[in-house]
Amino acid sequence: MNRCLFGEYPDASSLLAAIAALRARGHRVREAYTPYPVPGLDEALARPPSPLPWLVFAVGIGACAGAYALQWLLNASLYPLNVGHRPPHYPLSFVPISFEMGILFASLTAFGALFAAGRLLRLYDPVFDVEGFESVTQDAFWLRVTPGREDDGERAERAMRDSGARQVVALERRRA
Repeated sequence: MNRCLFGEYPDASSLLAAIAALRARGHRVREAYTPYPVPGLDEALARPPSPLPWLVFAVGIGACAGAYALQWLLNASLYPLNVGHRPPHYPLSFVPISFEMGILFASLTAFGALFAAGRLLRLYDPVFDVEGFESVTQDAFWLRVTPGREDDGERAERAMRDSGARQVVALERRRA
């Protein structure tokens, strides 16, 4: 079992102060839900930079190299043809397909990673079970916190209440 806490805050400044206080006590702030963009929220959440650009680059280079190697294997090694006195391994003719395969696989990787990292394929999220969460579309600010350790649930809940939360909802969820 994994405990997940949701706290409702009255305004953006108390939400930002709560994030700083909870991080100082060692709790993991997972997500903030706001009715409008809050200046400074991205800096307060301080997520590490995404490895997605490096992944897309590596897949693109790998696909480009793989396409070049396949063309070399087929045209220069297994089935060499002398067409117009062109040598069997003529790199200039391999460039367009290699480039296109690199771009294709890199873009497919970026598209797939967008869905995976953005959690767009999930049909269920624990936030659906929180009573009163629909107030985030009007005027409330919600914060999702995971306690630092398994036995930290009560301390995290107390820290959220001390930081100005109107209500704190604790959910138990199973790890798959």
